[in-house]
Amino acid sequence: MFNDLFIYFALFVAGVAVWLPIYYIFVSRWVGDHVVRRVETKEIDLNYLLDKGGVFDALADRVVTLFKQHMLAEMGQLSRSAKGSDGVDDPIGMGIQASEEILKSIGMKKPPAILQYKLAQVLGNMVDNVNSNNDEFGLPPQFGP
Repeated sequence: MFNDLFIYFALFVAGVAVWLPIYYIFVSRWVGDHVVRRVETKEIDLNYLLDKGGVFDALADRVVTLFKQHMLAEMGQLSRSAKGSDGVDDPIGMGIQASEEILKSIGMKKPPAILQYKLAQVLGNMVDNVNSNNDEFGLPPQFGP
């Protein structure tokens, strides 16, 4: 069983090692030359593709949308992992959890991760401002000005 898997893997690596240079040296140049020839003979209207066709704009929009979706998914995973599953009082996790509770109390059933993160930032800034004001007046952290 293990030997069969090893043989298949070795054949795959050998195939890639053979076909990748062939594609890189020959096939990619043939395709590139063919496309350039079609653009030069006006068979492909490059001005239309760039200006009016919106091909590249649509592609850029799709890429931005995909990046945004992946970022939001990662933010959700980070916010769930930052909640302190190990039982340690993590200030970041506490801020995210507090912001989640605030958002749930105003009627959001499943608040988005980016909104939780931004609200946690605002709460952190508020706490920092209170602590800096207390330092100015020489008060202990539990008393405000």
